[in-house]
Amino acid sequence: MKKALSIAGSDSGGGAGIQQDLKVFSSIGVHGTSVITAVTAQNTLGVKAFVVLSPEMIASQIDSVLSDIRPDAVKTGMLANSEVISCVRKKLKEYKAPNLVIDPVMVSTSGQRLLEEDAIESLRKLFPLASLVTPNIPEAEILAGMTIKSRRDMKKAAEEIGDCVVKGGHLDAVDVLFYKGEFSIFKGGGRIDEKIHGAGCAFSAAIAAYLAQDCAVLQAVSYAKEYVDEAINRNLTVGRGARILDTGKIKLGRTYADKKKSLVIEDLEQAVDRFVSDENAYKLIPQVGANIVMALDNAKSLPEVAGLSGRLIRDRKCVVPVGRIDYGASTHAGRVLLTAMGCDKKIKAAMVLRFGLDVVAACKKAGLSAAVFERDAQKPDQDTLEYGTYNAIKLYGKVPDVIYDRGGMGKEAILRVFGSDALNVVGKAIKISGNI
Repeated sequence: MKKALSIAGSDSGGGAGIQQDLKVFSSIGVHGTSVITAVTAQNTLGVKAFVVLSPEMIASQIDSVLSDIRPDAVKTGMLANSEVISCVRKKLKEYKAPNLVIDPVMVSTSGQRLLEEDAIESLRKLFPLASLVTPNIPEAEILAGMTIKSRRDMKKAAEEIGDCVVKGGHLDAVDVLFYKGEFSIFKGGGRIDEKIHGAGCAFSAAIAAYLAQDCAVLQAVSYAKEYVDEAINRNLTVGRGARILDTGKIKLGRTYADKKKSLVIEDLEQAVDRFVSDENAYKLIPQVGANIVMALDNAKSLPEVAGLSGRLIRDRKCVVPVGRIDYGASTHAGRVLLTAMGCDKKIKAAMVLRFGLDVVAACKKAGLSAAVFERDAQKPDQDTLEYGTYNAIKLYGKVPDVIYDRGGMGKEAILRVFGSDALNVVGKAIKISGNI
């Protein structure tokens, strides 16, 4: 088991600091340990107050962890003042701590100063021990003594600081890595206009976690960038202020600025949660896995249909969602739904489940309407998904609750459930599973 240590402040709101670091370590598969340097009273609206722990208490924590649990990487966050920095520097040298990542935390997302101004020179003395320093643009400006307005400025500042990655969230979401005299550029998913709390902490913690797993620096930064961008896309509203990124992988779907898109994602998340919570849901999972999709109003193409990028799979008597919910993520179920929507605009969701005589009988017991088609009846140039769905609906006269087929040469038999939204579809699926 790989291990990592975070030396940072505690965030009572859970969005940054030690709390964020430990979530990141765990989600990347590394055991996290911690040394708390300060206790903050904060929430999503900002830091209300904080108390810095004594160097003696910090040193005692470091001794306790490093004398027993040898970390494979260490990251530092809020160090507050020169005395704390000096203490941490002494102890890290004493224990020869490997793969040190320094996040030079100076100011909180809400604007609260977290590092005394006269401690900046002390912080610079810690840099020679580090594999990498991870300043954002305001921090890089202070450390390099210059103004940063462009990517060229970011590179120049990085050369002044030394081995580091200058984070471009305040500019264009492009990060600049300067390591061993070489530059690497990491493009993100675009600048996020909303305030996202804890992204810097998560990024440095992710780098440390990947270094702990024996990744080279370039590879660790690349993986960490991808990890944080994805977590930012799944950002959460937990309070009345800044949003936080979902490093705990609580959400299956990403967050969109477009309200209609986000509502579809939220409906799917609730539907998946309800389905996997049902004790009989596993009975409906085919060997290839199940899926659920929901479309925007008047959807015409797959990019307008959201679904799981992976599948709902069976693990003994449980159902486990694999992948994430996003638009264009499911081709099979998405095409089936679009075909049904072409026949009835009220249909906006579909679920692909296991076929079996017991399942068909359960549909009848649940009072659900059903139609069937034969895959072997289609012509070679016809697509099974659109052909079967359309013809079953045409023969039945409307979109039924369920359409199934008995499979064919090399094709698994599948049952499809349709409804007005994802929760409606799952409600029908649970009625079916309860009658098996």
